[in-house]
This record gives sequence, C-alpha cells and structure tokens, in this order.
Amino acid sequence: MNAFKKFIYVEIIFTTIVSAIALLLFKTVLSAFYLPVFWFLIGIITLLTTAFHYSIIQIQDKGTSKFANRFMMVSGIKMIIYLVLITSYSFLFPEKAKVFLITFFILYMLYTAFEVFYIVKHLKKK
Repeated sequence: MNAFKKFIYVEIIFTTIVSAIALLLFKTVLSAFYLPVFWFLIGIITLLTTAFHYSIIQIQDKGTSKFANRFMMVSGIKMIIYLVLITSYSFLFPEKAKVFLITFFILYMLYTAFEVFYIVKHLKKK
C-alpha cells in the first residue's frame, strides 16, 4: 500500500475515534458546550491535513531545499485558512467564540500531533 493511501486509511480511523469521543462527550458531560459547527470544523481540519500530507509526500524526493520551501508554504497557507475561519466565526457569533476557540484548539492540537507523527515516520523510511 502506498504511503498516501495508508495515511488516508489511518486518518479515517483517527477521525472516527475523535468523532466518537466528541459525540460521547457532547451527549453527556459537555452537552452545554456543543456547537453544531463542530462537524464542519472536524471536516475542514481533516481535509486540510490530508492536502498538507499529500503535498509533503509529493515533494519529499525533490531535495531538502524544495521540501523545506514547500513545507513552510503549505503550513503558512493552512495557518491563514485557519485564521480566516477562526476570525470569521468569532465575529459572526461572538457569544459562542470562546467555546469555538477551545474546540478548535483541541482539534488543531490532535491533528497536528497526528500529522507530525506521520510525516516524521514517513521521512524516516526514506
């Protein structure tokens, strides 16, 4: 199985586990903090993580300089997209901004750790 297909398979499992835990928490102890936009948020983060990983896999064999440039460029684009998303939601729904930001931060940290783990694992194989 090639590296990207394996990553997608593992990411689907990871997203399913995160979604199941979130659903359980939002149905029980965190029901007051549930945001319907959560599912959109987890979808956006998953798609951006997938696109970022695909981009990194495509450039890894082109040399260290190109790899570092692409990594920084894609990271910057992803950060800008996240910033626009956070800012837009916070201005549109200021009463829910705090819960949204905490939820976003938790998902961001989970998916960033997952992404870094797989990038390092993949690069060590090469």
